[in-house]
Amino acid sequence: MDGNGSARHHGVMTRGLPQRAALGAVVFLVVSSAPLLVAAELEDRPPPIAISVGGMEVLVDRDATFGDVVRERSLHAADGRLLDVEGGVIDPHADPGRIWLNGTAADRAAQLSAGDAIVVAPGTDRTEGTRRVVEPLPGLQLQDPMSTLATSRVQRVTTVGRVSGIVVDVRYRSVGRTHEPPAVALTFDDGPWPHGTVRVLRVLRRMDAEATFFMVGYLMERYPGVVDRVARAGMAIGTHSWLHPYVTPFVDLSPHRQESEIARPADLLRTRFGVAPTLFRPPGGSVDPAVVRIADQNGMRVVRWDVDPHDYRASARPRAIAKTVLRSVRPGSIVLLHDGGGDQTATIRALPRIIRGVRRMGLEPVAIRG
Repeated sequence: MDGNGSARHHGVMTRGLPQRAALGAVVFLVVSSAPLLVAAELEDRPPPIAISVGGMEVLVDRDATFGDVVRERSLHAADGRLLDVEGGVIDPHADPGRIWLNGTAADRAAQLSAGDAIVVAPGTDRTEGTRRVVEPLPGLQLQDPMSTLATSRVQRVTTVGRVSGIVVDVRYRSVGRTHEPPAVALTFDDGPWPHGTVRVLRVLRRMDAEATFFMVGYLMERYPGVVDRVARAGMAIGTHSWLHPYVTPFVDLSPHRQESEIARPADLLRTRFGVAPTLFRPPGGSVDPAVVRIADQNGMRVVRWDVDPHDYRASARPRAIAKTVLRSVRPGSIVLLHDGGGDQTATIRALPRIIRGVRRMGLEPVAIRG
């Protein structure tokens, strides 16, 4: 108390009031003034503005910047990649992504206005282009894929990725005149077969004739002694896939499966039998540029045929097989026969007649080399 009967509390003067009443007055004054201050603040704050972000209308502070919206909404434009011809990434930032303000690049500090449009524009993935490499091969060459023994000047046309250099396609293009040799290639598929291959081999050796055997990988693994006998006899050996898939055409197999079916038997011939195969015959003759390319990468060319007597059929008879072959062959023909896959007795009995008939035509049975 002072001399006038007044009390002082935290710098607020009250007269003639008890102390508790004075405190209540202070609290009342402070609390009652708070709504007035909030109202004043809301009344003074500018209203938000509407802009478009990715095609959707949003409200932002009137004083917001382009950078504020990009940051607060975590906007990000992914870069476009440059891909190689197999889908691998050459450059992950080949086409930088952009965030546009009203269709143009803008400073992130730019003040926004009502109706502005922000668009996230990712970069575009792009696959590299290709280029062709034309390489003339020396001398006279067989075709690839090969259906006859005819030779000519040949150009190898390789299509590669323009940046990566990855091989997309390999083709062989005949240039100029074709030369047909006075020879016929007798070829045998689906071996090695424990009895059929050996019997065919006996006929060939007795008649001093050469032939080419296209062998299946898992059968080579099962009958290595038969493979050795063919190799020691000086016959040509090519591959005929590992498992001989036939339900699905070879060209429709996955690239990985094609690679395995082509490479695996070739590796077996090299490592176990010391034979370096240069010839591959796809099951059913199913071939496209991808098969030619994979075979080429494994050091082999694709071989088909131009004469097929259908000797694999159960109804096939020796006389009919020989008649079909001799009626169809010409200089350079490749004849499709079978030494495996079942009982090939009809083919074996037809073989001497085929060899004699071919020789009477002035042609010689030969193996396919290279």
